[in-house]
Amino acid sequence: MNTRLEEVKAKIFEKNVDAILVLNVESSNTVTTRYLSGFTGSFSALLITPKRHLIVTDSRYWTQVKEESTFELVKYIPPKTFLDTIAELINSMELQKLAIEKDRISAGYFEDLREKLKIEFEDVSSLLLEVRSRKTEEEIEKIKVAVEIAQEAFKKMLEIAKPGMKEYELAAYLEYQMKLFGADDRAFDTIIASGYRGALPHGKASEKVIEKGEAIVVDWGARYKGYNSDLTRVFSIGEPSDKVKEVHKIVYDAQQKALDSIKAGITGKEVDSIARNHIAESGYGEYFGHGLGHGLGLEVHENPSLSYRNEKPLEDGHIVTVEPGIYLEGEFGIRIEEDVVVRENGCEILSTLPREIIII
Repeated sequence: MNTRLEEVKAKIFEKNVDAILVLNVESSNTVTTRYLSGFTGSFSALLITPKRHLIVTDSRYWTQVKEESTFELVKYIPPKTFLDTIAELINSMELQKLAIEKDRISAGYFEDLREKLKIEFEDVSSLLLEVRSRKTEEEIEKIKVAVEIAQEAFKKMLEIAKPGMKEYELAAYLEYQMKLFGADDRAFDTIIASGYRGALPHGKASEKVIEKGEAIVVDWGARYKGYNSDLTRVFSIGEPSDKVKEVHKIVYDAQQKALDSIKAGITGKEVDSIARNHIAESGYGEYFGHGLGHGLGLEVHENPSLSYRNEKPLEDGHIVTVEPGIYLEGEFGIRIEEDVVVRENGCEILSTLPREIIII
């Protein structure tokens, strides 16, 4: 039994809807589709009633559906439009109210759907995010593997790093190694930001040449069986400056304080404040401008967040990043990031890489 699907059904059908419709048009919603059905293709619609689980897709994916999902296949065959096929199916089942994720449907698609069906819709976007935020042990194991892949690839990258290389060369090698270690793909565009570019929190790898003694921020992740890791470390080829070491120590201590505080029941806002207050008390408060962390799973950014906006308590099974940073424009940046599982009495740190500045 797909326990995640059954949990979603139980919560959504409390809202007196007749069915759940998940539209995935050229990868617009592969996440929910995969979560509920197991199907990983780029084009489909799920129609879920209390007793039937249907998937509509075209001939590219008929065999794949049978391999990946237990859902009943409904074949979409042009020249009939995809929406017409879905509308005819819904009308034939005499459904009156559908649960949908408005956040994952374009305005145009939603208007066309509403025009064709003339029935009620219930938005369940936030409900699905909430359910997905609580990871099963099976999901946690996949993220652990994604972390392991990412960190082993990082170690390989450090072996070839030397002054004179360009940032994008290191990024390409890191991503290549993740694939060799079994990643589906990189989780996101790899960030390698050296020297003054480290002050860009999202400084994707560029043509900048890496120089001896610079602080080099690496923010990278692997995707494994759909689930993502997201880590950040700082290294230097040769001895970094005393200021780099000082700022790195402040960020390290802020992260440690946050990690020590995390357990089920504490709010995301409280954890964020613990790290933020330490950085502020150290004189760098204005240089930490983003939230402390975010949820992690089938997407790199999920619920819950560690930020001033989240006053909800963390729960056992949440996976979050913890990534304080200090960014000094024109000089350098420092960020350290861990992926952790929230547990009843603390947190489980998923990587084993050193968090101190790595000097090679």
